[in-house]
Order: sequence, then structure tokens, then C-alpha cells
Amino acid sequence: MEKCYKELSGKKIPLKRLEKYTEQINQALEKQKAMQELEEYSYEISSVITDYNRKSCEETMMVKGLRKSCQETTNRKTHQENLAGIALRIANGINKKQHQENQLGLNCGIIEIMARNHDIGHTFLGHSGEWWLSNIKEDYGIGYYCHNALGPRELIYTNQIYDEIIDTIKQSHPEVGEKVLNRIENNLWLIMEGINSHNGERSESEYRADVTKKEEDFERENLYCHTKKGYDKTVVPATPEAALMRLCDKISYIPYDLVDGLREGFITELNEEYRVVLRKLKITDEEIENCQLNNNYEKIARKLQTVFINDVIENSTGDVIKMSDGIAKLLHELRSINNRQIVNFVVLKEDNETYPPALRKFMNVFGKMTIDENILEQLKNGGISTQNKKELIEKYRGTPYQGFIQYTCNTNQKDFSYTTRMIEEATRQSVFDEQELAREIVKTHEPFFISPDFQMRDMRIKQYIKYYQNKNLTDYSEEAKVQDVETVMQNIKNTSKKSDLCVDLDTRIALELGAKYLASLNDFEFMDLLIKTDTIDEIQYNSLTRKYKDIDLKKEVYIQPNWKEIEKEQEEAVEQEEK
Repeated sequence: MEKCYKELSGKKIPLKRLEKYTEQINQALEKQKAMQELEEYSYEISSVITDYNRKSCEETMMVKGLRKSCQETTNRKTHQENLAGIALRIANGINKKQHQENQLGLNCGIIEIMARNHDIGHTFLGHSGEWWLSNIKEDYGIGYYCHNALGPRELIYTNQIYDEIIDTIKQSHPEVGEKVLNRIENNLWLIMEGINSHNGERSESEYRADVTKKEEDFERENLYCHTKKGYDKTVVPATPEAALMRLCDKISYIPYDLVDGLREGFITELNEEYRVVLRKLKITDEEIENCQLNNNYEKIARKLQTVFINDVIENSTGDVIKMSDGIAKLLHELRSINNRQIVNFVVLKEDNETYPPALRKFMNVFGKMTIDENILEQLKNGGISTQNKKELIEKYRGTPYQGFIQYTCNTNQKDFSYTTRMIEEATRQSVFDEQELAREIVKTHEPFFISPDFQMRDMRIKQYIKYYQNKNLTDYSEEAKVQDVETVMQNIKNTSKKSDLCVDLDTRIALELGAKYLASLNDFEFMDLLIKTDTIDEIQYNSLTRKYKDIDLKKEVYIQPNWKEIEKEQEEAVEQEEK
């Protein structure tokens, strides 16, 4: 009988397990060597990506930029800079602790690029803008937005930065050969993957990279983040550098959510609930009193971050990024208190009453414009000619829609191809999900109510319920489910069959082009669009830009359903970690 195990250090290891383990080691080494080569050109890579991240200083972190009163309150740029500093301190600490001859360490230059640009895909008004757009897209059946996936999509497809990075390296290093340049281009996806997998809302205390991941896996994950609800929560980083950056995201934002809450008046002091946790994290009552006396809480945030940083260095190796269970629990407790006392109050009722209807209106206006101006047809047929582009931009020059026309006319074929593929995939997924829900409702006889935020989606589900009421669903086959989806897809693709419930594929693509443009705006550009289109008047503008300190937040707060879901997920994840 063929030997099926190997003896190592006196232990019998099954050959299959040994082969799998050896393969993973080889894949990890290959990725680390690729990251080391990228590290050599990190300056050039960083300079290109940074040019596309200039708006982050005008984008909301937690506190809505339009409502903040304090200049020092964190914005998206200062958060990314803070995160980079934290990540570099930890990476250098781990490298120093793990220093051995011939051992590959963490690549600090690449970590810094990921950290400084990880939130490049954020929309106006932070997570709220992202969720409002996602809800409207879900209602139309065209997928979802996640900031972690929007960033790589914009960089790779819209801006085609791989070509720009290689050109920049060529100019700076004319001696570099084509073989090296090809390797660099083929490995740039590892940086984009780090951005795509950075979801800092999860509650793990240990991060281990999936070293088996390939570029096609990353591309599929990026697509699924746009097409499958909640998929972004399942993505695992491909490299230790990306895993470290994801943990550092929490270390960065949680202490400063607390500080910003005090700066902006969400809370007026650090009460006993906070103090119990802070004491365990070595923050004394005397330090808290001194900070409150000076109305400056920066020292507390920095000390908290130092405690977390030292704990990660102490408990991590080069390939496993880890916090101790006790410190991780305190970090998550601090986040939970922030959620209850601060983060829950950043969105007001007037925000939810004003912004989502405006976004839906803009998406429809932009979608109609894309079709009426023959932009969509030209994109489908290879692109917009230089002359047509010039005429369209001139036609809309000086109007509120000039920005959208310029953005959409510059759509390249790689970008449009991705958008078309994404919309088809999202449409198919939404049909399946809605039919699956309808089948479940019919089987369980549960009542179904139409939500005011998802009227189109829920009307479709209602039609599916009516269809399945005449079916025997006891043993409904997978083949039948697939056929049901394909039947609806054929109606959607057939442009002669249009209705409010069955939006044709061209309209869906046009709506997505409008949504994508809106997602590219920062807080002030979005507000400017509202003003220039007369969507809001001066009275509404003055109200929407009131400072948090001047508002009775408890009376005016609107708790976003998306945020409540995230809070619940966080709490469940912490409980699971503790078990």
C-alpha cells in the first residue's frame, strides 16, 4: 500500500494535508516577493493613486462635514493619515520583533499606500450617502454600493491607473526592463485587493490572510460586492499587509469617534459607562479630568491608540495579525458605547426626508439624459466620438448637469464593459433573491407589506407571490428556479417590454451611470448640485447645514436601518468571538 503520510519531528502528517500546507506556504512566499517588488516602486505607485484621492479632505468621516463646527473634527483624509501612522508603527514593531535572517517582513511602503487610500471609494456624507444610493439601487434591482469596492472599481476601470503607474515607473526608472514592468503590472491587484477587503466594521480580534487568493478571485469579489447584499462582510484579505490595515481601521476610527462626539456636542462629558472601559485601558480619572478641564481630548485618543498598537505588536507575527482577547473586547465595548451615545445621532430626520428623494430624482434625470442624448447607444457601439463629446459638453456648459455630462462622456470601454457586466449580474441576483423571498412567503403564509422605501422591489415581490401561489413549492427544483430567473431576464433584456416593475436593461445601465457619478461627489459637490438644481431652497440649505451643537439631537435623530443592522452584526460577532 502506498505510503499516505510523512514523519516530521516524530509526528505522522497525512501527505494530502502536507501538500496543501506546502502549497499555501509557497503561495504566501510568492505574494510576499511580489509585495517586495512593488515596495521598490511604492513612491511612484503612491503618487499616481494619491492624485485620485484629493477630495477626501472634503468628505465625511463620522461627523457630517456639512454640520460640523470644529475645524479639528476628523474628516476622511485625516482618518486615512491617522490610520497610515498606526499601521506603520505596528508593521515596524512586528518586523523588529520577528527579525530573522531570510525572513520576509511586512512591506511598509505598500501598507502606507493601502492605508492612505483605503477609503477612496467613499461617497458624499459618508456611510449615509452610500446606503441611500444602495437602497435606491436595490429598489431598481441594480445591486448595491460598498465604499470598499467602489474605490478599486473607480481606480482600475474608470481611471485605468495600472497603465498610468507603469508609465510613471518608466519615466522615473528608464533602466527597468519590460519583464519587471510586466510583473509589477500583474501584481498591482494586490494593492487594490487590500482596499477592497478593508471592511473595518467587522469584529474579529485575529486576521489571517487568504494567501491562496488569485487576481480572478479579487475581481469576482469586487463584482459580488456590487451585486450580492452583504457580500463585502465576507471578504478576507489576500496579504498580511491588507489584514493589518483592516485591523488598524478600527484602532483609528473608534477613539476619534469618541473625541469627535465630544468636540461636536453629541456628548458633553465622559460618563461612568465610558470611564469603566477607559480605566481598563489605563486611562486614569485624573487624565480624563485634565482633558475635560482643557476641553481637549486628543491625549486620550492617542493613548488609547498606543495601548492598542502595543497589544497588536505583542500578539502578532508576520502572517497572523492579532489583538489579545481582553484588549479586543475592550475595543469593541468602546465602539458599542460610541454607537449608542454618538454615532446613532449623526443623521437627522430632515436628512433622510431630503437626500434620498433628491438622489432618486437625480438618478432618473441622469438616466433619461444618458438615453435621450444617445450617450448609452454610443457607449454600446464602441464609445463617444471626440466631436460628439465636445458638442455635448458645450451644450451643457454652465448648467447643473455639466459635471455629469463630462464624467459620463469620459467613460472608457473597459469601464462601460464592467458596468454592463455588473448590471446584468446584479439584475439576475436581485430577481433570484426576490423570487426566493416570494417562494418562502407563499410556503409560510407570512403576511407581506410594501415598504415605502422599496416600493418597486416590493411590488415585484408581490407579483412573484401571486405567480407562486398556483405552484407546488414542496419540491421546487433548482432547475425550475433557474428557469424562473431566466424568464424574467429575457423580459428585462427585451427593450420592447417596458413597465414600472420591469425596468429594461438599457434603463438599468443608464441609472447606474447616474448613480456612479453621484457616488463620485464629495459632501460639498453634492450640496452644490442640490442648490443649482433648485432641489432645495435657502431655508432648507440653512437647516441642512445647522451645526450639531445647535440641535436637539434626541428630538431630530433618524436611525438608519442599515446602521441598526450593522450594530446588530457587530454585537453578534463580538459574542461569537467570545465563545
